[in-house]
Amino acid sequence: MERASYATRLRYLDADDVDDSVVDFDGLGVRGRDGEKLGDVNGFIVDLASGRLLYVVVDSGGWFRSRRFLAPIGHAVIDLAHRALTLDITRERLQQYPEFEEGRFGEFSDDDLRAFEARTAQACCPEEPPEDATTWAYDTRRHYQQPDWWRGGPYTYERLRPVESPAYRVFGGFDEPPSRG
Repeated sequence: MERASYATRLRYLDADDVDDSVVDFDGLGVRGRDGEKLGDVNGFIVDLASGRLLYVVVDSGGWFRSRRFLAPIGHAVIDLAHRALTLDITRERLQQYPEFEEGRFGEFSDDDLRAFEARTAQACCPEEPPEDATTWAYDTRRHYQQPDWWRGGPYTYERLRPVESPAYRVFGGFDEPPSRG
């Protein structure tokens, strides 16, 4: 029997579907450590099995080309005074982050996910040693430390959807992703 990959546990949660009792995440501005605008919150990547928040999906915006990237959640702080999510990175460092392509991400094997995470870790924290390729570091690396502001709860399971991929539609038996409303 073929074992499901760890990557298949990851789910996308649209920012509009998050409990906004702490802050309204839909379109919330994202700023770098120097206060420069980096983009807006688009959503989150959550581990379905554990309910752990792993990444914030940031849309860098732009008139001609919008680029989305994943910022490890341990690098994000809510700044209520400025109504923003602040990342402890600069725009220059952000250029080194791998782009988040939802269709491609949804088809990741475990090896693909490890390579993506290694590139992200190298971009955000080049001074830290690389993680062990035989384990998942979600419980040990500061990149994935759960923030105090995250209110995971029963609403999340209903609103989580697989990261979009053509295989989801074909093998999942859906013509379209299930309704999130």
